[in-house]
Amino acid sequence: MRKSLIIASTLALSLGAASAQTTTTAAPARVTLSDVPAGHWAKDAVDVIVKCGLIQGFPDGTFRGNENLTRYQAALIFYRLLQSGAMSECGMSQGDMTTVAKGMQEVSTELAAIASRVTDLEKLSADQQARIDALEAKIDSMGNGAATADTAALTARIDALEAAVRNIPAGPRGPAGPQGPVGPQGPAGPAGVAGATGTVTPITAPTTGTVVIGEPTSTDTGMNGGRGLYAGVTLGAKSTATGAECLNMFDKNKPRVNYCVTGGVVVGSSNVIGPVGVRVSADYQPGWNGISGDISATYDITTGGNVTPYVGAGLGLTSSQKRTNTTQSGTDIYANALLGVDYRITDSVSAFVEANGKYYLSNNGFATGLTGNDPKSGGFNFGGKAGVKFFF
Repeated sequence: MRKSLIIASTLALSLGAASAQTTTTAAPARVTLSDVPAGHWAKDAVDVIVKCGLIQGFPDGTFRGNENLTRYQAALIFYRLLQSGAMSECGMSQGDMTTVAKGMQEVSTELAAIASRVTDLEKLSADQQARIDALEAKIDSMGNGAATADTAALTARIDALEAAVRNIPAGPRGPAGPQGPVGPQGPAGPAGVAGATGTVTPITAPTTGTVVIGEPTSTDTGMNGGRGLYAGVTLGAKSTATGAECLNMFDKNKPRVNYCVTGGVVVGSSNVIGPVGVRVSADYQPGWNGISGDISATYDITTGGNVTPYVGAGLGLTSSQKRTNTTQSGTDIYANALLGVDYRITDSVSAFVEANGKYYLSNNGFATGLTGNDPKSGGFNFGGKAGVKFFF
């Protein structure tokens, strides 16, 4: 095969007439390339070289037209061209033949390498076939019952090994492993025979002492049965200084007094975070048409009884008749501090009394109770209130 390849290459290179080969081969099997679709600009050219048997594509049925052509691949194309003798059948002119001859001359080294590899593959295939034939002959001889000396010796050794294994004495018992988990409970057994009807003797509680089973549960849930949310009404009074006195609520014809009466409401919770609560309070002061509202944080001091002291602090806002113009309202911001006591009447109702101190940051309205007309001069004012809370 190698000699015929060299002769054909020499003829093609010297004469440029590879189409004049007299040897013909069977037409190549029809090849379909999956990556050259209909309408592709190189479809016709690819179909021609496939028809001539020069290109068979890669094993996966692709052409891979975007990849570079190696010199080995070019040599393989020319080799197929020489083997098939299909140059004239593909419509090549004499000029095309000359071009092919030049191309074959450029890859002559690769052609020779391919021929050498084919020769080596043929020899390797022949040697492999000889080894397979010898192995099949040996297997056939063993299947026909012609046992060799090696087979008999191997069988004897296997029998001796099996006998030795059967005669190995048992070793000492190892330590017990850890206990496994308890298995599931089995099904209930059949019911036993009913016994005779007897007399039930009641259990009499001891007349002295206390029997406690488990942890005792306290029936005292704290202030107001442990209910945190509450709403209440209040009545109070606050002090006033000279220039901010209120009318006597019982006899308006009498001179003004140095206190002002207030009434209001309070809503809150006593245990937002443990003993810390929050409340919103609003008060109305008829004197000077004053309205105050504040929000404060409170802290209950638990005593375990019906009385619960508490403290608190917060911020508020007061709106009342303006000092510079009583037909208008002025507002003043204050910081609030309070100290009070709750007395539990029932689990849902308690009475309370508290004292409070307010520090006003300004003095725009009369309801601050401060003296002077300077809006920027703040000061302290003290008061107190009492009321009833209803817990939910």
